[in-house]
Parts: sequence; C-alpha cells; structure tokens
Amino acid sequence: MGLLGLLWGAGADASELAGPGRFCGYSPIIDLLPGEHVVTLDGGVHGGRFQWEGDFGKLEVFGIGWASRPKGRSVPKASSHGHVVFAERRIQGRYVIALWNRAHGAAYFSSPGPLTAAQRSAIGRVDLFEEGEEPAACDLRTTFAWE
Repeated sequence: MGLLGLLWGAGADASELAGPGRFCGYSPIIDLLPGEHVVTLDGGVHGGRFQWEGDFGKLEVFGIGWASRPKGRSVPKASSHGHVVFAERRIQGRYVIALWNRAHGAAYFSSPGPLTAAQRSAIGRVDLFEEGEEPAACDLRTTFAWE
C-alpha cells in the first residue's frame, strides 16, 4: 500500500521493551535501567515517537535520525555523551528539552509540566545515532519496513 509500518525486531511487543537492556530507537540510545520501559507511539522514515517511563516519571520522546540543529538556545554543559543540550522551551503546551549530536541525530523530550531534575538526569544518559549508523549491543530496537 506504500505506507511505512513500524515493526519491532524479533517479534517483540510493547510489554517486552523493558529494562534492563539497551534500546536503540529512531535516534536515541537508552540503556534502560531495571523498571524502565518504552512504548512506541508512531514512526516514519526519518524518526518516530515513543514514551519512556521509569523512576523519573514519564517522557514523550521524538527521535530523528536525519535532523538539523534544533531551534533555541543551547546550555553550556554537554550531556554525558558530549551532545548539545538545549534549554527547556514551551512548545504547543508541552515543556521540551532537545538533545543534538552536532550532526544529524536529535531527540526531543517532552512533558506536560516543567521537566524535573530526575527527568533531566535521565535525558543526560541518552546517546544518539543517525541514519546510516548501526549502534552496537542493542537488545531492543525499532526497525522500519515498507508495507
């Protein structure tokens, strides 16, 4: 039908996307801790959305594997992986922090309220990859297929 469908590798379903384990999805790489999990929301050719939950609460994540520099002001301190972190902004009624790998990988983390210190700390653990790269040791991942 020409529609892009989102499929999970190895026949996994949402209940299987729980930590501990390395999740590689769209652009973010998250080493899920025990008790953390992801649930897919939607996906496309260059990116997609998922919900990430853990002791820090819930974050909606939009990852892009072929992105440009996010809008807004970057903060002076880089993430633990050396990625640019952008100051929190309010976009369409949600609070958003962007992460960018200085090339083509980006992720936007959003919440209905201002992001907490625990959520910011969780975002700081996230690594990024971009289209064409194959991150290593991914226990859980998203893949795309034409249907």
